[in-house]
Amino acid sequence: MSSRNALRGRANRGDEKVLATWRSEADNVTLPRIGDVAAMPRPQEVGTTYVEHEYRALALEQEALWSAEGEHVAQPHDAEAAGVEPAATAITFLLAEAEDEVRHARLDHQHAVRTLLQQVKRSAGAKLRYWIGLPLLVFGDAASVASAAIINGDIVYIAIFLAVASGVAGVSSGLLGAELRGVRLAQARMRDPDSLTEDERLYQHFFAGAGGGMGVVKLVALASLIVVALIAIGVGTLRASVEGGAAGMTFGLLAAATALASGLLAYSSYDDVAEYLEELGRRSRKAQARYLKLANSTALRQRPSALATAQSIKEEYAWRGQAAAQHMESLSWHIQVRNPAVLGHGFPAGEQGGVIGRRPRRGGAA
Repeated sequence: MSSRNALRGRANRGDEKVLATWRSEADNVTLPRIGDVAAMPRPQEVGTTYVEHEYRALALEQEALWSAEGEHVAQPHDAEAAGVEPAATAITFLLAEAEDEVRHARLDHQHAVRTLLQQVKRSAGAKLRYWIGLPLLVFGDAASVASAAIINGDIVYIAIFLAVASGVAGVSSGLLGAELRGVRLAQARMRDPDSLTEDERLYQHFFAGAGGGMGVVKLVALASLIVVALIAIGVGTLRASVEGGAAGMTFGLLAAATALASGLLAYSSYDDVAEYLEELGRRSRKAQARYLKLANSTALRQRPSALATAQSIKEEYAWRGQAAAQHMESLSWHIQVRNPAVLGHGFPAGEQGGVIGRRPRRGGAA
């Protein structure tokens, strides 16, 4: 018939014209009449008609067409998932490794906190005071040097660099305070190895005392005092050349006081156990950040999203194919309704018709 090609064409979503074509095709199907009857069941000698076979095939065709359409629409998403597959596989491997790293880092940090927290002697806010005070001491010492050097005729940027170097050197000499604090804390924690608990033995070096490094500490102390003296003399001489002896002595003493103050600041804020716990905490946070970064990788997000989209499209089109097949079956029944003279008005009492292509039909047809 003239609309048969349209029947077998691809049925698009919501295409009412196709549905109308199907209905028109079914309306135009007629079978030759052999006589007028009032009401009759389906004749026993009538098996499955050619029209029923045709519409059964059309129903199967619709399922195949819609499945093919689903595969076609899902192809870009399948291709996207396949394209990121190697990267996603590699990231999955790294993600498993990162998960172990996060777990171990967290366990190490939590275990160390439980075991060593009572050994922390640093007061609350001491670290904050250190990081606030240190740059103030550096730039305060540098300011006195820079101003005198500029007044003395030095190039500005050279004077500033030398001043900052002088300030950093003065503050660095104060790091001796941290060494002395560490020695004092180590001596206070020193215990016999046999008295340590099973957990404390993992951190035995914290309970071993200061060890034999006092000679090195004394050498560092001597070097720090020499640095303090040199800075005080240098700053005092520079200021004296510009503003006189009294000003030179004043600024020299202030430079020495700055260096010594940095030592006291380091002494009050240093705690090797607290530093160790903070380092474990930073390691744990970094491991978590790396893990989250990997977990949020584009390839790792694209692959499941593309696969889910492709699967959803295929399932949608499969359901649409089944719906189209059911519609073709309804048209087959519609043709039979319009041709009672050949096929009767229904099945005999106690007998039910089957679904086309799915249940056995009258006359032994499948």
